[in-house]
Amino acid sequence: MRKISFSCEVHAALDTVWTLLVDKVEQPHSYLPGVTHARVLQQYGNGLLREIKAEGVVIKEKVVLDKPRGEVQYFLIDHPLFSGRVINRVVPSSVQSPVAPMVLTIEVDWVPKDDEAERMIRRDLPEQIQREVMSLKERAETLEKQEAMPLATPYAFGATVMLPFAEALPRVHQELQKEGFGVLFEIDVRQKFKEKLDKEFRNYHILGACNPGLAYQAFGVELDIGTLLPCNVAVYSASETRTVVMMMDPVAGLALVGNPQLTELSHTVQDSLKRVLSALQQV
Repeated sequence: MRKISFSCEVHAALDTVWTLLVDKVEQPHSYLPGVTHARVLQQYGNGLLREIKAEGVVIKEKVVLDKPRGEVQYFLIDHPLFSGRVINRVVPSSVQSPVAPMVLTIEVDWVPKDDEAERMIRRDLPEQIQREVMSLKERAETLEKQEAMPLATPYAFGATVMLPFAEALPRVHQELQKEGFGVLFEIDVRQKFKEKLDKEFRNYHILGACNPGLAYQAFGVELDIGTLLPCNVAVYSASETRTVVMMMDPVAGLALVGNPQLTELSHTVQDSLKRVLSALQQV
């Protein structure tokens, strides 16, 4: 049995790399050159049995996903040239540092069935494994950069925070408080959907944020401004290790009023909320 492996560091979150490894199972043609056909024969609780056709060769393999260990294992059930398994693995390079890069490994543990298969392992496999690992690394780091980009809609702005929801939510409260915002109410959307509709939903809280001093100034200019207050902040899970924080854009919201006296005030509130976002991203 010949064991060949290649590893490299990936500057991306664990769940980003894991998502790609799972996607590779579901869409092998997008990751493996030469794959022209893939068919799932049987689903298991932690994997599947599938048949793929690559470069004219039909292969049957069992795929096992072991998320706690960060491994996807491919066991060859029927292959004309080889027997054995392939492991795709992603683990943190350091358990002490939450921002440490991941280590991505592909390990091939194959037994060649004839001399030609032996030559293929020696001649082609090391370079093929390296290309596959580096391709996954590039995809993961590109996704990570996209996740870090600011989020925006016509009515809100926000960012993805590299923290799980349970850690991000109290941080949002803290940073709002530093900028003078109190939270007038907090709605647990997940709990409400479960309670009222018996429906499951992601972790999602809506915070009614209000800066008393700035609100007082707004009421002095426009008495009916209360219909647009407070400034809602949405905090919700994007994944196990990421949380999205979106804030109502006060410039867009107060523009609906059509009172130019609110323009400067709306920009003051916007700047304050952007400082909250900036602080949250300094994790």
